[in-house]
Amino acid sequence: MNAEPGRKAFEGSEKAGASPAEPGSRSGTSRALPDEPDLVRAAQRGDEAAFTEIVRRYQRPVYRVAFALTRNASDADDLAQEAFVRAYRALGRFRADEPLYPWLSRITVNLAYSLFRHRKRRPETSIEPLVEAGQQWAAGDDPAAETAGRERDAHLGEAFAQLSPEHQTILTLRVVEELSYEEIARTLQVPVGTVMSRLSRARSELRARMTERTGESS
Repeated sequence: MNAEPGRKAFEGSEKAGASPAEPGSRSGTSRALPDEPDLVRAAQRGDEAAFTEIVRRYQRPVYRVAFALTRNASDADDLAQEAFVRAYRALGRFRADEPLYPWLSRITVNLAYSLFRHRKRRPETSIEPLVEAGQQWAAGDDPAAETAGRERDAHLGEAFAQLSPEHQTILTLRVVEELSYEEIARTLQVPVGTVMSRLSRARSELRARMTERTGESS
């Protein structure tokens, strides 16, 4: 498939100011939206409007994964756009009865890793994904607690940044994107048992690095 329609679909969705639905969410309008497998089959037949709808639904989650790994808005934009271009090219080989989001996430993660290898650097991660996911420690009305919370956030950001890309990715998919073990397994193309053990190691490493910084065991 020509990649140009995939790029146009992404750009058109951005220009239209679309507010894409989260995976699994429902529209507030009365008009029934096509089921995902029907959209995929239509896009596979060359229906550009169907692929544009796929982009509209998943543009925000794909961007969020890209940004969580790169911590750079420009890089995340580029990766998200390229992810949909790659998805469009490969859509003919995708099984319509499989969930789209883990597949799109895998494409995004692979593109991020390629970017890091090309630049010979690690992901520029920070505490924001964990904070955005609701893991905040400071109490809003207590200045002392706010200060302590900011210090802890800084320590956690530094600890998170020192994790391997593999561990950063699995924490991002589980904590930020709230994917199930099965969805992460499909995204990373590993067994569910590997997901569970890798996630356990990532959390243990993060706790150990936090302890090194704060002297507190969690």
